[in-house]
Amino acid sequence: MEGVFITIEGVEGSGKSTQLLRLSQRLRRLGLPVVVSKEPGGTALGGELRHLLLERHASGETWCSEAELLLFYADRAQHLETVIRPALAEGKIVLVDRFEDSTRAYQGASGVAEASLDRLSELVLRGLKPRLTVLLDMDPEVSLQRVEVRNLALGGGFAETRFDEAELDFHRRVRNRFLVIAQNHPNRVALIPARNPVDEVEASIWSRVAPLLRSAGFGVD
Repeated sequence: MEGVFITIEGVEGSGKSTQLLRLSQRLRRLGLPVVVSKEPGGTALGGELRHLLLERHASGETWCSEAELLLFYADRAQHLETVIRPALAEGKIVLVDRFEDSTRAYQGASGVAEASLDRLSELVLRGLKPRLTVLLDMDPEVSLQRVEVRNLALGGGFAETRFDEAELDFHRRVRNRFLVIAQNHPNRVALIPARNPVDEVEASIWSRVAPLLRSAGFGVD
C-alpha cells in the first residue's frame, strides 16, 4: 500500500507543533504507521542547516535571499531522499511540519522570484506533492504575541528566532502568500482558522485527514 504524505503549514505561532503532535498521537493510538518530521531539520544534515537558517547570524552579515533559498532546498533534498520517500515507499503516513509551501511563502515574501522557486522545486521535488496540506491561518499580529510568550517560556538559550524577529509587514506578506496558495490549490490545502480553541482546530484537521486515510486504505473509524 502506498503511503500518504501530509504537511502542516502556517505563520509563526499558529499552533503547528501542537496540532502535529495531537494528530500523530491519534494515528498511533489507531495503530497506524506514522513518521513525523520537520523542515528544516528532519535529518542530521538538516539539523546543521536549521542552526544556520533559524538562529541569528553571529557575523551580523545579511544573507542574500538566493543563498537562504538554496540552503532550504539543500535541507529538503536530503529530507526527501533519506526520510520522506523511503517512508512513503514503505506505506507509512508521513507528517511534516513545514514543506514546499513554507518556502514559497517565506522566501517569496523575501523577494525570491517565482521562476527561481519553480526551477528548484522541479529539481528537488521531482513532482512529489503532499496529498493534504493543513494550513493553520492566523493574523500575524496575534500569532506573534503567541511567539513572544513561547520564546520567553523557552528561556534565553532558545536561539531559533531569526524569522520571529522579522518586521510585521514581512509576516503579513507571508500570510498573504499562504492564502494565495490555499486559493490556488483548494483540493490539496485545508484552510483552518487557528484562533479557534485547540480542540476545535484538532477536530477540523481530523475531518480532513480521516477521509483521506480511508480512501488510501488505512483503517480509520
